[in-house]
Amino acid sequence: MRYILPLLLVCLVHTVNVHAQVNDDDQKTIQHIFGKEKKEIVAEYMDFKNNTNDPFWSLYDQYEQNRRTLSRERLDILQDYTRLYTTLDDESATSLIKRTLENDVAYDRFYERYFKKFSKVMGGKNAAKFIQLELYFQNAIKSSILNSIPFLGELKRTAMSLSPNMGPKHGLD
Repeated sequence: MRYILPLLLVCLVHTVNVHAQVNDDDQKTIQHIFGKEKKEIVAEYMDFKNNTNDPFWSLYDQYEQNRRTLSRERLDILQDYTRLYTTLDDESATSLIKRTLENDVAYDRFYERYFKKFSKVMGGKNAAKFIQLELYFQNAIKSSILNSIPFLGELKRTAMSLSPNMGPKHGLD
């Protein structure tokens, strides 16, 4: 996991074409963390065969396509954060947090909407099992990203602690 953190930060800071790479980034992160392709993990966990004619898989493909939109929005927010980090003011910070919270709410609504759809295809228990797995994936991705970006003011504290003129307690004598 610690190897992916610097890689994700580089991806966030240097991605030029965010929209084309979102799905690849999510897929690569999942593959790195779990050692398998996402669809393969889903098939194994759900105990399904990867039969493209199965109603689950056609709904899953629709789900993934729609999920990418939310993932793009999240990545756009993170890119804005990395771009604005050193000059972040109250207005920008408020905007970024509002966008982040709105994206989280949109993800929750998305999961609820697709839970209903998956329930119709495979029953409530299996739909819950799938959504639980998806939440696990998304939390793993989110944790990896959040562990790789600085908290507000973190770089300043780091610079202060490295300064020879500052006291022994990170410049906080």
